[in-house]
Amino acid sequence: MIRTLVLTAALAFAGAAAAQDTHGGHAGMQHQAPAASGIVTSPADGAMIQGAPERFSATFPHPMVLRTVTFTAEGQAPIVVTAPAAPAAATVNVALPRLAPGTYAAAWTAEGPDGHKMSGSISFMVH
Repeated sequence: MIRTLVLTAALAFAGAAAAQDTHGGHAGMQHQAPAASGIVTSPADGAMIQGAPERFSATFPHPMVLRTVTFTAEGQAPIVVTAPAAPAAATVNVALPRLAPGTYAAAWTAEGPDGHKMSGSISFMVH
């Protein structure tokens, strides 16, 4: 009886902690990382796109300045896109060169007005 009570209390505590943790239930799920951190990108992580995207955008929980986005695909040279100077904004974007069909990893860097830096990565497929 005591063992059952302790186990029940432990499970209830763990469930309550996971419910309050904004990252609870996302361990090991890289495709959830941008959304779990409050960052939303377009293309979205894991997206399958018909035709090359014309822009890369990221929406942050606070104003940022997008610095670079580097696209890599197997068998192709990396494509580094430097964002033009722009004021910090919650949603930032940059025009993209035409991406050939393939599976891409995109790594981005951004900086806040106070100098703090953020980076992240996504992957998506262009058909």
